[in-house]
Amino acid sequence: MMPVAMGNYENIEEATKYNDVKPPNDSEVIKLIKSRVRTYFNNDGVIELDGGYHLYYVVVIETFSTMVYCCVSESGMELEEALDFLNSKIRSIMSSSNIQMVISQSNPYDLLGLLQPDILKFIKQHNDSFPSAHQQRMIDIRRQVDDVRQVMADNVERIMERGERLENMENRTEALRTSATSFKSTARRVQRHFCQKNLKWTLILLLVVTVIVVAIVLTILHKNGVI
Repeated sequence: MMPVAMGNYENIEEATKYNDVKPPNDSEVIKLIKSRVRTYFNNDGVIELDGGYHLYYVVVIETFSTMVYCCVSESGMELEEALDFLNSKIRSIMSSSNIQMVISQSNPYDLLGLLQPDILKFIKQHNDSFPSAHQQRMIDIRRQVDDVRQVMADNVERIMERGERLENMENRTEALRTSATSFKSTARRVQRHFCQKNLKWTLILLLVVTVIVVAIVLTILHKNGVI
């Protein structure tokens, strides 16, 4: 297994300056494919790498040799997008009969000058249709800021609603306090009214009892000839 050609459209230092882990180089990719990819039949898949990178691959058994098309990308790339890129773009470069005739006799990177321009063109077309690593990070940061702003807005709204509820509770408390004061004053007036009414009937009752007692005493005295 040997690398035939490669392409790197983005500046690695710029694309990875926010990530302490660098993407694998050619030799590391070859080791990964040899150790983890089944190259004896047509298949495809993805290998997760450190630093959030993914190695996507497509194994194709050609008449002239076995080809492994692969690409390394950040985690934002979907499997379907990567496989479509490898199958529809990169494999189309190898469809030339001239390349197929010489590829089996080539040494590593012998065809780099012939294949790299087309590879870079397809990488550029693909990358231009998606946000760059820096742009994606900015999009993620903006999304996080928007989420925080929304949370803060929700919190402010809850605080305002709580303030309104507290204000309503204060108003209700004041109304209850006023009602209690009014009720207490009314209760005192009613109590005085009934006390006065009870005193009136008590005096009348005492007067009636006194009259009756006096009448009885006078009757007794009259019968005894005292008066």
